[in-house]
Amino acid sequence: MTDLADQADLLQQVRQALQQVRQALQNEDYEQAITGLLHSTDLARALNDPAAEGRHLGNLALIYYRTKQPELALQSFDRALQIVRAENDRLTEDGILGNIGNIMREMGRYDEAIDYLNQALLIAQEIGDTRGRGIWLSNLGLVYDDLQRYTEAVDVHRESVNVARGMRDQRSLVARLSNQGNSHLALSQHTEAIKCFHEVVSLYKSLGNVAEAALRLGIIGNIYNELGRSANTEFEARFYYELARDTYVETLKLAQEVGDSVTEGDLLTSLGAVYGNMGEYEQAVNHFTAAYHIFTNAGLTDRLPYVEENIRLAQNLLAQ
Repeated sequence: MTDLADQADLLQQVRQALQQVRQALQNEDYEQAITGLLHSTDLARALNDPAAEGRHLGNLALIYYRTKQPELALQSFDRALQIVRAENDRLTEDGILGNIGNIMREMGRYDEAIDYLNQALLIAQEIGDTRGRGIWLSNLGLVYDDLQRYTEAVDVHRESVNVARGMRDQRSLVARLSNQGNSHLALSQHTEAIKCFHEVVSLYKSLGNVAEAALRLGIIGNIYNELGRSANTEFEARFYYELARDTYVETLKLAQEVGDSVTEGDLLTSLGAVYGNMGEYEQAVNHFTAAYHIFTNAGLTDRLPYVEENIRLAQNLLAQ
């Protein structure tokens, strides 16, 4: 036990250490932040303040995680977990378990990741931590994606999407809908994937993020183009190619709006390919040529051979 004078001195040291940690984090000096949090942890233990000790250990673990030191992060989280369980701090326990699950995923320890995330989900459900539940569901879906268990991934992503809808959290919703769309795409569930990505496009536009809207529109165009290539009839192929063309044209306008010349070149290339698939070779040449000039001006010489080859191919077909 410490007397009042000693306790006051320790508390002053804690304040100083945490101020140093905040300053170090602002300067992205993670080594100094780690040193400060280790000192703060020792001081909390000396003050017999387990709640503070657990918080410091949790923050320390997050910095280890950020600086790509997963084993040290796990050690700190494990120590923090023991403390918060002894204190019956269920909300903090929920967060620690979820973060351990995330680290396990990054380490490729997928079974353990699933176990920890499910533990976090159970606690989040019990204590009404809706935000945490949505995060852990989303992360669990990503683990299933990594394992190519896409049917399970779709179900979990859909549940995480519903949480975001309920919270009216648009920023989380766009990310989770994108994850759901990717899982549908892996299952060749094109209609469902397109539906997800269209909603993502609308959300990004409402958020003023034109670049991300263009990216998702481009994905939709790619799906239509692929459906055209795999179509069973010429009529069906033409239908999908026209959808791909219209989607790429819309995406091109967005790319031009934000001045993204590289994406503009990629889209012109995609449009050239679609026009070629549709037998409209003059349009194909025009779009490939426009892409060639953009890539040349941007110094993207690695893209030029593909474009040059397609220009020659389209010109030969046009001459026939």
